[in-house]
Amino acid sequence: MRIVKYIFLLIILAAIAVSVYVGTQSGDFDIQRSKVINISQPVLYNYINDYKNWEDWGPWAEEDKTIQYTYSEKTKGIGAAYSWSGKEGNGKMNTVKVIENDSLFQKIYFENGKPSDIIWGFQKVKGGTKITWRMKGKMDFGMKAFSILSGGVENMMAPMFEKGLENIDNLLVKELNNYSIKVNGLVKKPGCNYIKQSLTCKITSLSRNMNILMKKIDAFAKDNNITVNGAPFTVYDKYDEASGIVSFSVCLPVEQEIFTSEGSDISGGKFYSYLALKTTLKGDYTHSKKAWDKAYAEIEKKHWQENHSGKYIEVYKVNSKQTHKTSQWITEIYIPIVEKVKPIVIPPTLKDTTTVVQ
Repeated sequence: MRIVKYIFLLIILAAIAVSVYVGTQSGDFDIQRSKVINISQPVLYNYINDYKNWEDWGPWAEEDKTIQYTYSEKTKGIGAAYSWSGKEGNGKMNTVKVIENDSLFQKIYFENGKPSDIIWGFQKVKGGTKITWRMKGKMDFGMKAFSILSGGVENMMAPMFEKGLENIDNLLVKELNNYSIKVNGLVKKPGCNYIKQSLTCKITSLSRNMNILMKKIDAFAKDNNITVNGAPFTVYDKYDEASGIVSFSVCLPVEQEIFTSEGSDISGGKFYSYLALKTTLKGDYTHSKKAWDKAYAEIEKKHWQENHSGKYIEVYKVNSKQTHKTSQWITEIYIPIVEKVKPIVIPPTLKDTTTVVQ
């Protein structure tokens, strides 16, 4: 019986010693890993910025197949958030600051744990973009004990960072390179009523400004209970590569013609059916220039004449609202073509069959 008491006492003393040892260890940690990925800075930034992409590349899903994700209404930019639940516990994350194309600042909250900081960096380098995934914070007692048993917080977390970056590289490069372009031929582009917001900017900032305007016009339609009647589209009024300037309008098709108040940056518009060359791009929007070039090559080959007074349009039939997989996006391009007037064929004059009687 005395021996049992001694053993029990030794266990208690050992537990106290371990607790003291764990408690005196520094709880601060700062882990980061980097990788160069052959993807442009804006594309890589936008991919990580959207939480809906995380379940595709997150290394944690490989260890826990039961993880369930819940997304807030906003999944990218400041205020975006998502949460998860699985056999290892629950957690949540939100974005607190962004520097476009450069960095993302997020907070991560583990169940019953202290919040930690997640910082993403995106640096343009030779061969693509250097992406850095960093996490820093303070460990609670349980996490410190687990990290000690795992050989330190570096050994515990760094492999996950490395695997995540590898997954991003494999998935994103594969998604971006999976695209196709088809020149459909001449079609009648149906007319429609629409609301639009217009802008003139540098071609280099076209994509960013297009996204901003699309959000504004979406919000305008919702706030004013306007029924949208189809996929969003862009009308290009001017695209001058020599000056690097583009003038365009982001549009939403609507059932009825709409008139807005004077001074509003949103206005109504309408166009009628016209002849156009249709080209379809399936895949990431970064390949759109290749699709336009292929369409213009077809026009030159067929000796068609552009109708410069017509509408140059991109229709986003399947976009990020329907799927976050860029290989499944569908963009339709319409270039207006002059209709050839068919000559009126006049039947030959009937021969005079009158018989003169002497």
